[in-house]
Amino acid sequence: MIVPFYIDSFSFGSIVINGEEYSSDLILTDGNIITDWWRAKSHLLQLQDLSMIDWNRTKALFIGTGESRKMKLSEELVRALEKAEIPFVAMRTPVAVKEYNRFAHANKVGIFHLTC
Repeated sequence: MIVPFYIDSFSFGSIVINGEEYSSDLILTDGNIITDWWRAKSHLLQLQDLSMIDWNRTKALFIGTGESRKMKLSEELVRALEKAEIPFVAMRTPVAVKEYNRFAHANKVGIFHLTC
């Protein structure tokens, strides 16, 4: 069973999910909160950084690119998502959090950069 996550709040460097606070970038996927996750290149999100995601189950992807949108998506990642026909949004983290919460489907994935 997929555990639904609700993001209670976000502020620079902090996100509260189902009442628990986190202070590092994270991924919400398949009932898991992945907190020990790092990108290979600082502010560039690449396909290789997301190997833990089951793309066959993913119905939507919400990417919080930071308070100032510093994190960018690689061309390879964008092409792969488009080819797989996985709808995705990449926007400032506060907005991505709201969109993530609004989307009711269980097989959604959230990727959130919590700082810049």
